[in-house]
Amino acid sequence: MDEQGIRELEERLKKAMVASDVDALDALLADDLSFVDATGKVWTKADDLNGHRYGMQRIEKLDVEEQSVRVYGGFAVTVTRVALSGTFAGAPFAGSLRYTRTWGDIGSAWKVVAAQCCLAPF
Repeated sequence: MDEQGIRELEERLKKAMVASDVDALDALLADDLSFVDATGKVWTKADDLNGHRYGMQRIEKLDVEEQSVRVYGGFAVTVTRVALSGTFAGAPFAGSLRYTRTWGDIGSAWKVVAAQCCLAPF
């Protein structure tokens, strides 16, 4: 996998998040995913999929403002700043976040194996 391939996977992930496309997310996330959100809560793959499946989280806008990609053989790290808005548990949210994602070559497919996000300064 090269940098362009990872950027394409990131774009697929972005589109799946905005559409709450559970099938696409299922294909892009490792079964043992660990995702730490901006509050410090750790989410599993099932947590993330169910959040989209049952409407707990809805992303209305997700604009990538900057992104770096580093590929290291069988894994890659992306650092992405986004502006996003939507609802979580029915409450609106909007802000700028920075995501760090680790993509890994899991057998026959590249998937997100770990991720973390934090509030980004304006």
